[in-house]
Amino acid sequence: MPSTPLSPILTVALVAGLLGVGGLGAVAHALTSSPAAEGLPPPGVDRDALEEVLAEPQVEPTGEMRRFELTVEQAAWELLPGVQTEAVTFNGTVPGPTIRVTEGDSVEVAVRNDLDEPTSIHWHGLHVPNDQDGVAGVTQDPIAPGATYTYRFVAPHAGTFMYHAHGPASREQIDAGLYAPLIIEPQGSDPIAADAEYILSIGNWMVGDDMAGMDSMSMEYNYFTINGKSFPATESIDVEQGELVRLRFLNPSQTIHPMHLHGTDMAIFAKDGETLTSPQRVNTVTVNPGETYDVVFRADNPGTWVLHCHDLHHASNDGAEPGGLIVVVNVRGADAGAGEDGAPSEQPVDSPAPTMSPDMGDMPGMDH
Repeated sequence: MPSTPLSPILTVALVAGLLGVGGLGAVAHALTSSPAAEGLPPPGVDRDALEEVLAEPQVEPTGEMRRFELTVEQAAWELLPGVQTEAVTFNGTVPGPTIRVTEGDSVEVAVRNDLDEPTSIHWHGLHVPNDQDGVAGVTQDPIAPGATYTYRFVAPHAGTFMYHAHGPASREQIDAGLYAPLIIEPQGSDPIAADAEYILSIGNWMVGDDMAGMDSMSMEYNYFTINGKSFPATESIDVEQGELVRLRFLNPSQTIHPMHLHGTDMAIFAKDGETLTSPQRVNTVTVNPGETYDVVFRADNPGTWVLHCHDLHHASNDGAEPGGLIVVVNVRGADAGAGEDGAPSEQPVDSPAPTMSPDMGDMPGMDH
């Protein structure tokens, strides 16, 4: 039988019966004098503490000028073998090219619009001059078909960011693939010093004749991709036992994706390009629309594992499982590949490409 929540009055009455009048007075005082009840911040949080959190990190200019050219264009795109759609792309790929610079670099990005509709580009999470923010109709005029607009800014502090459409048809253009990673590296050595790194850009698609007239706000997506591909066409994560592996999650899509890793835990150490004061150990990272996360995991459990979205509709291809947001994680053991005498075993010449293996069948265990 479903439970019915007690009203506050009834709850206080029951507590009064248990504690007596004096006890009730103490409870009432606690309820009305708590920081939450009075709208007060937690202990130790004051204006100075918040100002410190919001202070802009000071980044020294490097003196380096980094120039990039992007063309916004339509292109045929294969989500997986046999499933092709028309995409809106940067330079013909989904996601677009990863822009990787160092904090303090001067950045110049020339964007040519080869679509038959206007667009503009937003540098998501970067604190750039107002006229470089890329919001069509607010900070700039849309980039008209056939026109080129050049964005200029200094790369702020290190972190994981993204860039994506922000024009009159931004919903439709992002759904069709117009997004890409933007990685800002620290000056000097990387304090994380991971042994391997993978960028995972998440996308949603409406593909097929049944979806042709569907409004993008209907959210009736039937294909889901990581780096533009649906499982089993997603690229696998191949690492050696003992390595520290960094994952950069980006979610430019319009839906929530709880990404769950089998076989080990992850440590979240940055969100939205900002380093966390206290890393958090988890096995599932819930990546909301517009968010980025930086995590690491220790490849300490040899075997073939999966990283997948735990909204299992998103782990399907047009309703058929397995598919969508699944990545195979291959952790190669220290003694893998050695024969009985310790010598490396020969590998078959015609071994399948890692992006299409292994055949996961019905994926037992995907329900946890």
